[in-house]
Amino acid sequence: MSEKTTVNVIAATVRKWLVALRTQHWIKSGFCLAALFFHGSALEVEAWMAVLPIALCFCLISSAVYLANDIANRAEDQLHPRKRRRPIASGQISVRQAWLAVVLLAGGSLGFAWWVYGAGTVMWVLAGYYLLSWIYSYYLRGLPLLDVLVLAVGFVARVAAGAYALQSFDHTAHPTAWLLSCTYFLALLLGFGKRKGEWLLLEKTHREMGITRRALRGYTADLLDVLTGCSALLAGAIYLAYCLNRPDRIPFVFTALPALTGLMSYLRLAWRSTVVETPERLLLRSPGLVISLTVWLVLVGWFTAVG
Repeated sequence: MSEKTTVNVIAATVRKWLVALRTQHWIKSGFCLAALFFHGSALEVEAWMAVLPIALCFCLISSAVYLANDIANRAEDQLHPRKRRRPIASGQISVRQAWLAVVLLAGGSLGFAWWVYGAGTVMWVLAGYYLLSWIYSYYLRGLPLLDVLVLAVGFVARVAAGAYALQSFDHTAHPTAWLLSCTYFLALLLGFGKRKGEWLLLEKTHREMGITRRALRGYTADLLDVLTGCSALLAGAIYLAYCLNRPDRIPFVFTALPALTGLMSYLRLAWRSTVVETPERLLLRSPGLVISLTVWLVLVGWFTAVG
């Protein structure tokens, strides 16, 4: 085998594993950083060093979850117009190899969290997320409404774990009810939007509803529009109420402008486009969302840091 051929084989192997691990989904671990901004620690290097390890742990353990999910649902994925190209569904990675990776990733993530944070709250939140993910993959994934209601808890776990991790920098840090509830409804918006995107994709390709995800049989297009709209309304209302209840409500309330703009931009896509089926890639395809998110992060980081 020539040197060029060897390099190509290695590159192909790396690419298929990057796809299987869903590294693009690691952006979701950014929810672990929420406490940094709302606690006013976004400009503190030590605070970032306290939270970044748990964000890495969620990256690794979420990849283990995705691999286990792909193993369990490979038959359904083979019928999906896009998911059938996934490495496990297409046979590029064997089930045995995938299980080995699951053990290494999950064990490495939990072990690293224990080493950095000890056997405390951060470790328990991470372990709870992993256990819930298994229950979701093998049972709750097929139940309409519950599939998204439970999935959203994973985003809340990320936010909570980040806040508890920040306690090693500042012991007064903790996840507030405002932050957790707003995160939950935002996650519901992303979840129901993803279901609507998959619904539109199957409708566009003239495939039977539920053939790729059993839970879809319990939804209708109109119901998904209502669920995404209600989730966006509640997320926006809770965030606005939070802003108005802060001691520094002026000027902090101005952070609601890019937040609400981003929510409306997402709704516009969710109600008419299949792009929301892959929320992890949405920012790459929607300049409006990128601008809204960037402005919001800058304002929140600035107002909390100087407040």
